[in-house]
Amino acid sequence: MTFELSEDILEAILNTGKETVKVSSLGNLVSGDTDGFGKAVTCLVEKGYLNESVAGVSLTEKGAKKAAQVARKHAVLTSFLTEVLGNEPDNASKEACLMEHTISSETIEKLDTFLEERNPTEHEGHAELTKRSPIISLSECPEGSLLHVSMIKCFAKHSRLIDLGVIPGELITLRRKLANNAVVITVKGCDIALSPEVAENIMVERCNPR
Repeated sequence: MTFELSEDILEAILNTGKETVKVSSLGNLVSGDTDGFGKAVTCLVEKGYLNESVAGVSLTEKGAKKAAQVARKHAVLTSFLTEVLGNEPDNASKEACLMEHTISSETIEKLDTFLEERNPTEHEGHAELTKRSPIISLSECPEGSLLHVSMIKCFAKHSRLIDLGVIPGELITLRRKLANNAVVITVKGCDIALSPEVAENIMVERCNPR
């Protein structure tokens, strides 16, 4: 089992937004090595990162914490590659997948600080606001929530969100939820309506007001 594969498995489970995931649904991580993939899942269960049942696998508290750390690295790296270097979102996300396994947490913190200072908002210190709240989809949050965008699933598919200012690392407010499950958010002082599909793919952390 490679270190990178184990982290990819944890991150992939987190990104589904589901409590329990069938191992077969993670087939895109196999890359032809079904034996290695199976051993990786078994090892993660043995080390306390995953729980396994008939229904599938789920993250333990330890596994969810590790998955969130990897996902945050991915989000910060993707933001840096798109905002600062101007890379295409799809390519940036793929490169972030490669880089997230080797970059240190210290460097990620410095990159995150750099991005916040480069694009200041009315709220400072996102990390302090969120206090590492669980990462959930935007559609799960109640109206009035102040939220820190942690990641965007299927980033290339929803790349138009960049033009709207909805990017990893940004703070948004969920203004209201509509009858058709669409949502209205406020970002950079503007109200934006998002479809249920888009809202489901925006992963956020709830912020705690000071």
